[in-house]
Amino acid sequence: MKTDQDMYIPDNQGEGEEYEGPEMTLTEHLAELRSRLIRAGLGVVVGMAISFLFVQHIVQALLELIKPHTPLATGITEKFTTYMKVAFIGGIAIAMPLIVYQLIAFISPGLTKRERRFVLRALPFVTLLFVTGVIFGYFIVLPTALRFLLGFGSEDIATMPRFADYIGFVSNLLLWVGLSFETPVIVYVLIKANIVSVQKLTKLRKYAFVVILIAAAIITPTPDPMNMMIVATPMYLLYELGILMGRIW
Repeated sequence: MKTDQDMYIPDNQGEGEEYEGPEMTLTEHLAELRSRLIRAGLGVVVGMAISFLFVQHIVQALLELIKPHTPLATGITEKFTTYMKVAFIGGIAIAMPLIVYQLIAFISPGLTKRERRFVLRALPFVTLLFVTGVIFGYFIVLPTALRFLLGFGSEDIATMPRFADYIGFVSNLLLWVGLSFETPVIVYVLIKANIVSVQKLTKLRKYAFVVILIAAAIITPTPDPMNMMIVATPMYLLYELGILMGRIW
């Protein structure tokens, strides 16, 4: 693996050629990983600060989903820690393009100019797809899951969820649904970075479908197959979209 300096390609070198810099030692690999993690972490901190400005509105939007039930805060610090958790997840969402870029830069630091250009062009879609996933989770996945969970069992049993449990549950679900919607960008970048080919991904369709089903089963909080398929279907379609994007562009 090469450092940022080694990624530089001289002007007299073709765009389709890869610069062959010196290989890094294990210590240099770890130093590079630490550097990438620090940059991603700083991005999350900045995103968290921005998200905290709107955390009251975010929490209120999440509480709308559970009405007429009212969550209870039983601990002195429960509200504060829960709001901070929501802001943290919001920070991850805001910093997602930076996180993805740092991950790609660490895995494939020897990208050519042309390949890096494709990666940079894909980064804005990281945010767009994540937001799309969160919207899908908020309006489709969560209402279905909450109706099942809150309506399960005898009507003589009153459901009074804890505030921290409820917010943690819905925010984590939205985060994972949003991350699952990054599939086409990840597939596209892997293809354009020559890490994997379109033909290989096409042959791996059946295995990808099984992995997607397992991921959907983990993401969805209910045991019924309907909720699992609500998440798995768009995930698989997004996988196919990534292959199609790589094939066309």
